Amino acid sequence: MLLSDVRPAAGPLGPVDLEALGEAAVWTDHHDESIDAHQRAHEAYLAAGETVAAARVAIALVPNHIARLHMSAARAWFNKAKRLLDGEPESVTHGELAAMTALIQLASGETEPGLESARVAHRLGQTYDDRDLVALGLVFQGYALARLGRLDDSMAMLDEAMAGAVAGELGPFATAMVYCRTICTCLDLFDFRRATEWTDLVQGITDVAGPVGVAGDCRTHRAAVKIFRGEWAEGEREAERACTQSAAWDLNHTAAAQYELGEIKRRMGDFVAASEAFRRSHELGGVPHPGLALLQLAQGDLDGAAAAVAGTLAGTQDQLVRAKLLPAQIDIALARGDMDIARMAAIELDGIAERYGSDALLAAAATARGALRLVEGDARAAIRDLRSGRRAWQDVGAPYETARARLHMADALTAIGDRVSATMELDTALSAFRRLGARPDAERAASMLDELTSS
Repeated sequence: MLLSDVRPAAGPLGPVDLEALGEAAVWTDHHDESIDAHQRAHEAYLAAGETVAAARVAIALVPNHIARLHMSAARAWFNKAKRLLDGEPESVTHGELAAMTALIQLASGETEPGLESARVAHRLGQTYDDRDLVALGLVFQGYALARLGRLDDSMAMLDEAMAGAVAGELGPFATAMVYCRTICTCLDLFDFRRATEWTDLVQGITDVAGPVGVAGDCRTHRAAVKIFRGEWAEGEREAERACTQSAAWDLNHTAAAQYELGEIKRRMGDFVAASEAFRRSHELGGVPHPGLALLQLAQGDLDGAAAAVAGTLAGTQDQLVRAKLLPAQIDIALARGDMDIARMAAIELDGIAERYGSDALLAAAATARGALRLVEGDARAAIRDLRSGRRAWQDVGAPYETARARLHMADALTAIGDRVSATMELDTALSAFRRLGARPDAERAASMLDELTSS
């Protein structure tokens, strides 16, 4: 039986009941029924002359359509809500419109306007003592401030919003949005330590009390954290479950989960499965790079890899998005002998790491700088950078990246004649790759070790 078939014994559902039905449907994976019930509630409120309530339901329909990539419908409902509220006395619903405005602006890269809209939502939440609105105002401000490099203020706001979400103080939509934006911000900043802490806490609460937020949403971000920590088998299971749970309505998170699957498969050497996952992510509206470009590199298509990552970089000025792409561009450029491109990318990555300052971002910059200096012939400077990068990757709990840094370190140590230390680096890297299941990297480490010990 569908939720929309439910009728009370006394007669047809009124607007309040239809609105409640729409909310219940979206959180129980009855997404078509949710849209239908919300649209009926909207019409019923309009017929009753309850303009503000009609606007509230219109706002609720916006994220549902965005998640399904129905952007024209999302814009239509947003504009309808805005028009209905014009001239109405200030209320909580105006705050909900401000929060939805912030969400759209920030997703479009309009950071300063999004920050101002988030401040309005937060102020109105405090004025009308609405916890959901306060939390949404906080999390959107935190997200915007992170993009602007104001990390102390950003993290304080995100942590405060998350504390309310995991404590069960918020409704379903606010809980899901707070978790999603907080973890996304942490991942964008390469702040895997904070992402891990919140993800572990959310998972612990979920295990005891049931889902926090949207299951597919949570699993997508949990998969990314597990991949970083080297828990690839669990990360793969989380990503597959996320794809299943999000596919019915949230194509954005389905695309992200497919990308995580592609990353796992690429690192494990299953290039066919990786290619299919990246293709599926792209098909759903995601950006398959840098993973797909690195897959092309691994398959020997150096020109295609270079073109792919350069084209993706040309399409964004967001520094945190670029920070995810630049290490891949450096690897590809070094493989092709494009030293000018590698140097420019390394300089840019250094600047972003200095601005945002997360340990993992600094590790990525130091490792890339060391790899570049090694190719340039300055092995001793490379060793300093690579040692710094390796230590930072270890500190943040990234076994794969640590092992990759060890491979560069072995080359640099060999270049200065320290074969004993190089052998130890390769032994340790090989053990890590085998433990992770990173077959291509394990084969490379084993080959380097054989060459070193036999010469």
